[in-house]
Amino acid sequence: MNKKYLGLPYVLQFLLVNLYGLKIKRKRYNNDFYAQLNNFTLLDRTESPGLNLDRIIENTKNSKFYKIKSETDFYNSPIVNKEIVKENYDSILNPDYIQQYYNTSGTTGSGLKYPVCRQFVFSQWAIFWKFRYLFHLTTDSWCAYIIGKSILNSDRTKPPYWIKSYFTKQYLFSSCHLNKDTVKLYLEEIKKSKIKWMHGFPSTLNDLADLIEKTDLKQLARELELSIITTSSETLFEFQKRNIEKVFGCKLKQFYSMTEGVASIYECEEGSLHVDESFSFVEFLKVNGTDDEYRVVGSTYFNKAFPLIRYDTGDIVKIHDINAKCSCGRNSRIVNEILGREQDFLILKDGTRVGGSGFFFKKAPNVKRAQIIQKHKGEATFYIVKGINYSKEEEQVIIDEVTNRLGKSFKFRIVYTDKLRKLNNGKMKFVINEIKQDDIDNNASILEHEFEHQDETFTGDVLHYQQNKF
Repeated sequence: MNKKYLGLPYVLQFLLVNLYGLKIKRKRYNNDFYAQLNNFTLLDRTESPGLNLDRIIENTKNSKFYKIKSETDFYNSPIVNKEIVKENYDSILNPDYIQQYYNTSGTTGSGLKYPVCRQFVFSQWAIFWKFRYLFHLTTDSWCAYIIGKSILNSDRTKPPYWIKSYFTKQYLFSSCHLNKDTVKLYLEEIKKSKIKWMHGFPSTLNDLADLIEKTDLKQLARELELSIITTSSETLFEFQKRNIEKVFGCKLKQFYSMTEGVASIYECEEGSLHVDESFSFVEFLKVNGTDDEYRVVGSTYFNKAFPLIRYDTGDIVKIHDINAKCSCGRNSRIVNEILGREQDFLILKDGTRVGGSGFFFKKAPNVKRAQIIQKHKGEATFYIVKGINYSKEEEQVIIDEVTNRLGKSFKFRIVYTDKLRKLNNGKMKFVINEIKQDDIDNNASILEHEFEHQDETFTGDVLHYQQNKF
């Protein structure tokens, strides 16, 4: 957020947010948007897996990088990643169709300025809203958005800690000002406004749920009578979903997509994760050495300005049966679990990548938040925010789960803390892997490193801190 904006008085910030809301409403929610939303909604029950070759050919016909005229050409096209795209940027680009630029996140130092055409903008927002329409949410539904970005000066010490955006129908609640002294104000404002829909990053919503429990405000949270909570932009872990649903007493539904628009996966009414087959063509490529883990590789149908074909998103999903069908009656493919970024995997001493880190806490219901930091192969530190009823038994469950999944030779420490690291954009990475790629590829040896510790006790390879500060 611009420093000049953050330094403005609240009334001017309110005015600017609403002027911006008017601008994006006109740009996103036009007649083309509603026509595409209607089209996606009509196709929802009938769409089936399969390549829409005509769209691929149309998108790439002016590209110097892609030469696709047949299905054979498509499958002979190279699988590309962000680095390859950046190296061939000008060859992929079609400047005649550029309407605006998006910036992809660069959490691994590899951000991308991504050009999009007009059709892409309204198609991407239409696919977001197709998911929301499943749960009776419309563009006229008010949303309590617990926003990760800074919308108010961090030094602000009195309410309101939110801005009402009239044109986008959003209450933008600042997560930066959310703490044990302000959480009641947030809940009271949502209750007073009679908002029935809440949205945010999984980590932010989990922080909110944790604060509500710590301040004994669970009854007030239930009095909000939320009908639905939605989440996106981060991997949702089972322990987060469990905590959030327990505190608010309503269902949480997730939506998976990315700025590049090459894949979209949404949770249906029955709780299954479906591929949006009409939005893009998604390939699932088997991860070597696994039984049911696949890389997400996607091809956009709607961006003539910068068509990405067979683009490796870096995300991994778990699929038990590629031919499975959901009881909801849709024909689209089903994903069992979104494991997250490839960088979210832990690295064993021999260089093996192990995903599904959220499973470590699946049987520990009183883990409120968690984060894993790995600096060297074969070892990691697990940072855990404990719930009120967290017990030694749950600790042992976590130890057993880590040992079973990673092996007895994997060294790990458990650190109990009240704070976890967040990125500048407000997101929280569940696994922070600081191992250099060269060290992984070359199978470099582990370097022992020292920890500053306080009031520590050892249990095997596990180090318990009574407190920790970053």
